[in-house]
Amino acid sequence: MKRALVLVLVLVLLLLLGIGAGEYVTTNFAFRHWLGDLVRRGELKALVGRRGIYDSDVERAGHSLESLIDLAKVDTAAARQSISSAAIEHQMDLLRWQFGDKKSWHAILRQSATTRRALRREVAANLRDRSWLEANIPPNDSGLRHFHDVQSERFREPLRFRASHLFLAAPDGYPSEVIEAKRTLINALAARLQNGESFPALVAQFSEDEATKTKGGDLNYFAERRMLPEIFRAAQTLHEGETSPPIRSRLGFHLISLTEFRPPRLLDFEEARPEMIAALQNEKRVQAVRALLDRIEVGVRRAF
Repeated sequence: MKRALVLVLVLVLLLLLGIGAGEYVTTNFAFRHWLGDLVRRGELKALVGRRGIYDSDVERAGHSLESLIDLAKVDTAAARQSISSAAIEHQMDLLRWQFGDKKSWHAILRQSATTRRALRREVAANLRDRSWLEANIPPNDSGLRHFHDVQSERFREPLRFRASHLFLAAPDGYPSEVIEAKRTLINALAARLQNGESFPALVAQFSEDEATKTKGGDLNYFAERRMLPEIFRAAQTLHEGETSPPIRSRLGFHLISLTEFRPPRLLDFEEARPEMIAALQNEKRVQAVRALLDRIEVGVRRAF
């Protein structure tokens, strides 16, 4: 069975390094290169489960054979991880949006000698890997506490807000008729909120942000540097409990409900935890994965 092995290996490596589920699809040059590499060549170097790893795979991916075996182990271990169709389609949308319009998207697929269905399988496999890693590699509290102690000034919190949003996807480059339809809908939803309807209920029904719609649209706490500028500016104009008028960002349309305002201060350990995990994941996640893989009993046979 032919698979875009280089795409799989590099995307899984990004997952190992802790890059968020949506972030890896936003780099155009990488997607263009990985998408078309569909043929394995060279000597068979190893078998992981039923998957072969070949000379050309090692050369093209730029990793050692041992690294590729580790990555294939992750893929094997994660094979039964459950991923929703909605999550897969969200990632597929993120991919497609990188190429402006449907015509450009289909042209890229044709040039790369692949299909949307084949690419969807690869995206699903990588989402399974990510989900499996998150379930099996919990944060290391001792490492986080040490990091907090020696880097405390790094977690001096600037002005922060906690807010929820209702999001309709309409990124720059979308067909104008789709953007206008989303604009009409967001205006209608804003009017319904003005008439007293529940923000969480409308989020659950209409929001297209799969990561937050089941949580009332909660974006958690954010500072200016970690939020779309349009959302941050809107939050600055609101009082707690207020909802913004429709906002247009480069990704689409938003309605923002402000939950809490926090002035600048030094974060305590628990509040800083998400920031510390994000800061440490590149250097810590790979070592943790490596240690975990050493304990996984999978059939690996090298063929030389």
